[in-house]
Amino acid sequence: MNQQDYGCNLTVMRYEADHKARTRERIVKNASQRFREKGLSGPGVATVMKASGLTVGGFYRHFRSKDELLAEAIEQSMEEHGEHIATVFKNVPPSDRWKEMVRFYLSLEHCDRPDVGCPMAALAPEIARAAPAVRRRIANLMKARRERMLEFMPGKTVAEREGNFNIIFPAMAGAMAVARIFPEATEREKILFAQRDHLLASF
Repeated sequence: MNQQDYGCNLTVMRYEADHKARTRERIVKNASQRFREKGLSGPGVATVMKASGLTVGGFYRHFRSKDELLAEAIEQSMEEHGEHIATVFKNVPPSDRWKEMVRFYLSLEHCDRPDVGCPMAALAPEIARAAPAVRRRIANLMKARRERMLEFMPGKTVAEREGNFNIIFPAMAGAMAVARIFPEATEREKILFAQRDHLLASF
């Protein structure tokens, strides 16, 4: 093999590796949105692959199992939602950020878009019934998210802030899950705004 052939092979290998990584990312992103919108038992592998412009036969070139895709999709969902929350925080004083988070989380905007919203509000009961490896991975992600959020939680000590997070976040996710049951916007609003006002007045 001459030097020119060697360089061409390296270029092809880099392209193939990059192409495979981008394809995998596209699959995970589509799965992330569809799982939140339809539930974990809703969209199958074929649906996710079709939405990604691929055939179901190519799935196992990227993932060992649907559980692996599920774990990565939920991780992607958490990252996307975290980035969205970060934009909400922009230009908000640190001491007020938890309040802004509560207002955004318990909004009709968030309620009406589960496909781009918090995966815990959309999927927590189903995640609790997922395979142990999936639950462990998501639990570790939740712990990491909690650690990042503690800086902005109300409370004078780390223990108080952690305790308040463990009240505020499950209360918001639970209220969101219940509100989404109701087809009427007025009913969803009653639940969300009542929880919002309660949390803002409690800390």
